Amino acid sequence: MNRTFRSLLGLAAATAVLAVGVPGLTSSASAATATASSVSSSADYDEWSTHYSKYYDGSRAKARVHVWDDEPGEVHIQGKLYDKYSPKWLCGYVQIKFENENGDESYKDYKQCGSNGYRAFHLQRYDIDNVQVRTCYWDAHHNARKYCGRWDYVYEVDGGDDDE
Repeated sequence: MNRTFRSLLGLAAATAVLAVGVPGLTSSASAATATASSVSSSADYDEWSTHYSKYYDGSRAKARVHVWDDEPGEVHIQGKLYDKYSPKWLCGYVQIKFENENGDESYKDYKQCGSNGYRAFHLQRYDIDNVQVRTCYWDAHHNARKYCGRWDYVYEVDGGDDDE
């Protein structure tokens, strides 16, 4: 009986700690999620993001991307494209989409064929409002993109008109 009472008391104490501690944890987790998910031009882009193609026969292409702005209106995109364990007719392929304030889009793409190393790239653009990246495979037999992952925003300028 004494052992059961101690077990119940311990369980009650653990529940109380969780009940008091969990709201604090969830609010800071929400804040961290909100901070990590918001992308703005004033942020310092010190982290690399990883973007994958869809799987093909157990392999997928990978792009690692780093974005930063030196001064207002100047954006740098640096990255590495990997093609590991894919058939010889598939190459790793990354597309980078730029959009300005008028909605005009431009694209740049890179290919890496074979598992030996990676393809490095670095771009600099001016007057860009957002940058998106997607990783695919390039089918050398059909000269076409295949097995593309989703478009991911890696850079976005704050609107600045929300102060009203």
